[in-house]
Amino acid sequence: MVSSKEGTATRRSGKETAAKILQAAHDLLATEALVYFTMRNIATKAGVSLANLQYYYPRRDALIDAVLVDINRRYRLACQNAISAKSASAPEEQIKAVLSFQLEDGTQTQTRQFFIQLWALLGSMDDFSGRYLEQLYAYDIEILSEPIAALHTNLNKVEVRERALVIASLVEGLMVVVGDTSKKRATTKRTVDLIFQAALKIALEPKL
Repeated sequence: MVSSKEGTATRRSGKETAAKILQAAHDLLATEALVYFTMRNIATKAGVSLANLQYYYPRRDALIDAVLVDINRRYRLACQNAISAKSASAPEEQIKAVLSFQLEDGTQTQTRQFFIQLWALLGSMDDFSGRYLEQLYAYDIEILSEPIAALHTNLNKVEVRERALVIASLVEGLMVVVGDTSKKRATTKRTVDLIFQAALKIALEPKL
């Protein structure tokens, strides 16, 4: 992981600047073509100088590392909020809450744009080894693995992780194939419902 000075921003203004830079990077990926994802464009969108951006993130690698950490932070909070909103304490209800959130979020145009761009960016950065993508989806696997393990105490860690991986693949695959949801809402809803039921079956079935 490339070093950055984000963690040294102890003053409030420094933390705010680092947060603005991360938000600008997020917004560019969600709304613009990947070719525009440059340090200079991110600085402009954040309203800071290029030199100021490079103080916190000397190289693009450092910025991408920080973006991944920020995505995981946002995702953890969103999943926790989804579980809390459903008052989901039982493992099965937690799985349903997380799946509902993931599938709804995955059909949003900006979410789809953001992740498709991010996949391409991360793939090119690690020579398509999957290192960055594994880091990106670590929490997806974790948030699904915990309730699956609680439901199936007879499964070992590898078996639990396999189920979580298959479910995550189903959910993430939706973003690739769904296209413009505004033009085919009924079809999208049926697809989402089918994925939800398939994912839930994988999570709940005693034997697969």
